Amino acid sequence: KVAGNLKSEILCGSLRGASAGVKLLEIGTYCGYTALRMAAAFPSVCISTLEVDPIHVIIARNMVALSGLVQSLDVWTGHSKYLLPRLAQRWMHGQPLQYGAVLMDRWGSEYHNDFIVLQRSQLLGPSVVVVADQVLWTG
Repeated sequence: KVAGNLKSEILCGSLRGASAGVKLLEIGTYCGYTALRMAAAFPSVCISTLEVDPIHVIIARNMVALSGLVQSLDVWTGHSKYLLPRLAQRWMHGQPLQYGAVLMDRWGSEYHNDFIVLQRSQLLGPSVVVVADQVLWTG
């Protein structure tokens, strides 16, 4: 499954509400298409993207390398319930890491659990934009 052009345009429109220069978190990388579209649309934004499947991570990292957007995208391998607390331990410019935008693009039944971890880990910025895909069905 790959996000089509219309879906990407809607997503970009939703994320325009986030503050300029914020960090973006994507949970569910797949092959990296959406993260690459976001990096191209918002060049000043740093993107962290999480993917549980190591094969998809290899594909996504290669796509990022081929695109020349390595400085903007960070592809993490593992399950969000383990990676989100690790991300919370990172600091940016002497401040705790917080995301101004979050894209949840994996099993919709897991969004609640991810959101709880995001809140507990204080990874959500004060006026965070959250976009969730696959809320009506999963896969």
